[in-house]
Amino acid sequence: MKPLLIVSHVACSRPGYLCDYLDRQSVAYRRFSIESGEALPSPDELSGLVLLGAPVSVNSDQHWIEQELGLIRDCAARAIPVFGICFGGQLISKAFGGEVFAAPAMQIGWHPITITEQTRHLFNGTPVPEHFSAFEWHEESFTLPAGAVPLFNGDCIGNQGFLHRGCLAVQFHPEVTEEIIHEWVARYEACVGKPTVCVQDPQEILLDLPLKLAAMRQMADNLFDWWLGQVGLTNNSR
Repeated sequence: MKPLLIVSHVACSRPGYLCDYLDRQSVAYRRFSIESGEALPSPDELSGLVLLGAPVSVNSDQHWIEQELGLIRDCAARAIPVFGICFGGQLISKAFGGEVFAAPAMQIGWHPITITEQTRHLFNGTPVPEHFSAFEWHEESFTLPAGAVPLFNGDCIGNQGFLHRGCLAVQFHPEVTEEIIHEWVARYEACVGKPTVCVQDPQEILLDLPLKLAAMRQMADNLFDWWLGQVGLTNNSR
């Protein structure tokens, strides 16, 4: 079986819980860092592609952004599933004609997400909550490409996820761990120094963190289960 490719863009944006999940499933994956300067692999080498977050805009002029947009399109053309998280989801939007733009305000912390009726059909009878709380950290938003299926809606920023041509995009962060959240709060303390309706302060973000993560992971596991099914891998642990 060809491995999944997990692409990170900066050291502090790691796959976290996604790797824990894949290890439980005994799924082979390869981690790839854009910061290494190496060329992205050919889609023919991959069973699936995961794109993580980044502290830059998909509209910036880094040469590797165009390379990733091309890889997304190539994977879609070969029916290789793609999963984009935050920046990765914005890349998927842009790759298929959607627009990525500055949101009215940053969104940071734990925010309510509502699933669409299409999400229920996606999970094909698997019980999923109508609402759940997800961890957010972003300052841009995206439109849905033409023909995309909306999956998740949010409060401060509406579009929170969609499916298009085998590519699953989410704006929130199902991959985060306690360690990652603590690191982001410390590293980007200026972003959480002045709380707003859409930006929580560090105390609120970290309050009951294990319980919040456990609740989000119920939905994260459903997402990962479904996506592994598209990759062609079976789920034996749940």
